[in-house]
Amino acid sequence: MNQEMQQIMDFANDNPFARLLDINVIKLNPEGGEAWLTTTVNPKHLNPHGTLHGGALSTLADVAMGVAVRTLGITGVTANLNINFLAPGHLGDKVIARGKVVHQGNTLIATECVITRDETVLARATGLFFAYRKD
Repeated sequence: MNQEMQQIMDFANDNPFARLLDINVIKLNPEGGEAWLTTTVNPKHLNPHGTLHGGALSTLADVAMGVAVRTLGITGVTANLNINFLAPGHLGDKVIARGKVVHQGNTLIATECVITRDETVLARATGLFFAYRKD
């Protein structure tokens, strides 16, 4: 991994809110504008029904898409986030989020994210990021 990608990984892994939810970057692909993040579902991730909270999934998607944007050398902030919850996550599940840039404009970047547990898709998200600085 080159120094720039290591800096992005360190920056993302130092995100206080991501740390609160035990979210970690596991892989970056700057050529494809992609980022893979993971967390293992623990009690603080659960909703009152005992399944993975939608807010945790939304945060995971948002961070994955934001890191994907950053792999392109762009610092962005979320302008819009949409998510569809498709299956429940459970205590102990290892969850992986794959964020990807699907369109890069001058000021807006469109992204998508798929969150899985093994082969099961838990959620699909799309995001629109405002590029406020190119690194």
